[in-house]
Amino acid sequence: MLTFVLLFINFQILNSMKKLLFSVVLFCGVALSVQAQDFKPFRVDGGVGYGLPFTEGLDGGVLFYLEPKYEIIPQLSVGIRWEGSLFAGSEEGVSVKLSSAYMATGDYFFTNNKFRPFVGLGLGAYSIGGSSIEVNSQTIDVEGKTNFGALLRAGFDVSHFRLALAYNYGGKMEETFHFFSATVGFYIGGGKK
Repeated sequence: MLTFVLLFINFQILNSMKKLLFSVVLFCGVALSVQAQDFKPFRVDGGVGYGLPFTEGLDGGVLFYLEPKYEIIPQLSVGIRWEGSLFAGSEEGVSVKLSSAYMATGDYFFTNNKFRPFVGLGLGAYSIGGSSIEVNSQTIDVEGKTNFGALLRAGFDVSHFRLALAYNYGGKMEETFHFFSATVGFYIGGGKK
């Protein structure tokens, strides 16, 4: 009976120690998180870039974006991105494709220094505009369409400037609409406190 009582007491002590250890670790994590808030949490990104589509008949084009975002913790920011792009091609007539994207984004930053490399992901809707193509004196009209799409990106921030490379997947029209982009931009807000 004494052995049973001693085992019970040891079990209670171990449970109490586990709870205490968990509480200490949680407290330290919160304290470090609060102390590590070196950046202003809200910022707005904007910029321009060049897009290189993988879609046949399109050569390249320009794009621009606006993206308000909020840093949840110094390494993670979430935002909403609006991007507009215009692509053109000259294969057997003129081909023009307009697209705009509305998506939720997230970026993970690897450092808290002035130079901050990051990787990011965006999910949302790509609206691909219609166009007219003239081939052998015949005009072909292409309807516009909205698709679910995604964005994978990597780059860096330094002193309120941002450089990023991205792969954009805009879904399928007559064929898959996807392109590679390189953007340069700036941001207002954010930065060191």
